[in-house]
Parts: sequence; structure tokens; C-alpha cells
Amino acid sequence: MRTVPRPTRLIAATTLGLALVAAPVAPTVAAPLPGAGAGAQTAASAPSLASAYAWTDADLRIQRALANRVTTSAFGTSFSGTVIDASSNVRVWSKNATSEKLPASTTKLVTAHNALTVLGPRWRFRTSVRQGTASDRVVIQSGGDPMLTSSALDRMAATTASTLKARGTRTVKVYVDDDIFPKPSLATGWKSSYVPDSVTPIRALVRDQRDVSDTSADAGTYFASRLKARGISSVRYWGRENVRGGSPTLATSDGWYLSAIVGRMLLDSDNDIAEMLHRQVARGVGEPTTWTGARTAQARTLSRAGLSVGALYDGSGLSRSDRISSLQLATIMDRGVDRSYAALEPMRSTSSLPTAGRTGTLATKYDRFVTSRSRCAVGKVWAKTGTLGDVASMAGYTYGTDGRMKVFAFVVNGRQSTTTLKQSLDMLAATVNGCY
Repeated sequence: MRTVPRPTRLIAATTLGLALVAAPVAPTVAAPLPGAGAGAQTAASAPSLASAYAWTDADLRIQRALANRVTTSAFGTSFSGTVIDASSNVRVWSKNATSEKLPASTTKLVTAHNALTVLGPRWRFRTSVRQGTASDRVVIQSGGDPMLTSSALDRMAATTASTLKARGTRTVKVYVDDDIFPKPSLATGWKSSYVPDSVTPIRALVRDQRDVSDTSADAGTYFASRLKARGISSVRYWGRENVRGGSPTLATSDGWYLSAIVGRMLLDSDNDIAEMLHRQVARGVGEPTTWTGARTAQARTLSRAGLSVGALYDGSGLSRSDRISSLQLATIMDRGVDRSYAALEPMRSTSSLPTAGRTGTLATKYDRFVTSRSRCAVGKVWAKTGTLGDVASMAGYTYGTDGRMKVFAFVVNGRQSTTTLKQSLDMLAATVNGCY
């Protein structure tokens, strides 16, 4: 989903980048049960109804209310829903919990989990300017930073220009090295219309998240203009060139902390960030950054964490081939709110997940949490939304009237994702909060 006007999205690294910074944490991964296969889940990853759990009055009311409110007339015949008590990992309520559906942008919770697990919240993507194959050549070497800004490029241009002028170089050719990602292509299950309507062609070099066909060339051209502004009399962008090993570094820029990037992705449901992080996970585990390599890395990371999904083919949830059940989705969210996984803090941060009726994709400007059956939960539900033409989904957490955290996931397929349908999902989340 795009929430910023096209064709240019200017990014301001303001309070979000600061709010989500946590102390350095080593990635934490839960191992599968001894002897378990690749698709196995740990006990904590497979919440189920348990007779030993002492049902609270809130649990019982949630069960009764949801049983009455999840109707075919409201949600159709392709619905999957799950509610989990977070501290006990007990499934409080479910309907078609294991039925795998198109998840849409709730897939970004998987992408967030994997990026934070593999790279860690304090990871920063570095962009460098390196000496090219001749003295009059400079190369922007991309580290795949989805939040690289024009300001950062300008600062690197100033540093680079000073070095070039000091050695008497006044004629310069600018190149880019962006081959850590392959040439853009469609993922399995993507409609051709998704590019550029829903996602920019994914390249490793982009400034200000600009929606242009060749973001790398755009960044290179801009950098050349800034060199000229800094006193390099003859300069222009020439194309692509790989950096040679050992080439001198002329300037560098380290981007936002990963925690802040994940926060932006979840809050705004940003497809471009999601697909870049999807590839960065592949890099992090040593897989190719192709669609196949990224999918392999995605599955391996989940498996090592004792988690699973039906089938995913991208990081944004645009793919019509993606499948996740509400139980799998709620279990991933349940892992995200578990404070023993410190690296996953952005998944539960109220600065990252949209807040009911207030921020992100759950803001009132999108007509979310504005009806009589959901308004009482404004400011009390935090969730990632998902929308395709015939898909509406929501996964997040809230606190029941018993004061206990409840994690939920609701996925609807086969119905037009109208405002009315989304507001019905709001009503279900509000029910978990206590709007009976």
C-alpha cells in the first residue's frame, strides 16, 4: 500500500528514527524442537486450546461475542481468525484457524521478524563513494539502503568534491554500482500492473524513495549535479560500473537504524521497503538476492525460529500466490510481542504498528475505528493491516478487560475490500479489547 503522494516521496529522518532505537542486541533465534523437521513448530509457536488454562471472564466474553459477530453475511465464506492469550500462548478463540489465505500486507510482519532476527535492530545500511577504474571516475556503491536521502548524497558529494579538487581533478564521470540486487522483475503471483502502481522497480540504490523506473540512475544523476554545485566544473552521470576490490573510499553514509526502517515499513505499509528488506535477509544468510534466494532465506529464518507459513513469494504481500493461516500469522505476532526476543521490539512498538483510530493505516482518515462498534477501542489496538482488491486482513495485539495481552489475526478472502469490510475487521479487534 502506498500512503505518500507520487511520483516523489520525500523522507524526513525525524523522531521515528530516534524513537525506535534500542540498545545493541544480538539476534535471538529459537531452535526447533529436537528432532523436529523443517516445518515443525515449538510448543510456544503452536498455541492451542488448553484445559489447564483458567479462562477469564474476558476470554469467555470474547469467545461468545466473536462467535456471534463472525458471520457469513459480514465476512463471506473464506475467513480465518485466531485470538491468542500472549502470556500463556493459549488459543482463546479461533475459526478456520489453519485455513491458509492470501494475507496481503500482513506479510510485512514476517518480513519485519526476519530482518530484525537476521540483521538486528541496530543494523545500518552503508552507502559509499569509491574511486572508479580511472582517476576521473567515481562510483556510488550501494548497500541497499531503502531510506537513503538526497541530503546524504549531497553530504557525500561535498566530501568527494573536496578530495577531487585537492588533487586537481575537475572533470569527473559518475557511475553507480547497484548489483547487490538483480535487475527488477515480477515476483511469482505479481500482476504486471503492480509495477509501478503498487511498488517501484526494486533496485539497490534509491534516494527519497522516488518512484522512477531507474532509481539508481536517478541517484547517480543527482549526485553528479551536487558535485557540480560543489565546484567540479565538468561532471555527468555515465552509467553502471562495478567497484574494484581495494578501491579507495572517498565518502560514506550510514542510514537509519533497522529498527526505524522496520517501523516505517509497518506504520505506512511500505511495499518498497518491504521488498528491499526481503532481499537484505537473503544477503544476511548468504543466499542470492533473487526471488528464489530471498524466498529460501525467508523460509529458513522462520524455520530456525520455530515458525512457519503456508507459502510466501515476496516480502510485501502483493503476491497472489502468498498463503498464511490466521494461526500462523497470530503466532508470528505472538513471537513479536514476546519481550524475551529483544531484537523484535519494533514489532510490538506503538511507534511502529498503526494505532487504532490514530496513526498509520488505522488512522481515522482511512475511516478506521470510527463506527459505534469499534470506536471504544481507539488508541487501544495496535495492528498491521492488509488490503488487496479481494483481501482484507489485520494482525496485532490489544489488552482484554482482564488486563492480559491478546494477540489476534483475522483474514478475509474473496470479498471486495470495501471500507465496510475493513470496519468489520476493526469491530473484531475492538471485541478482543472489550467492546462487546
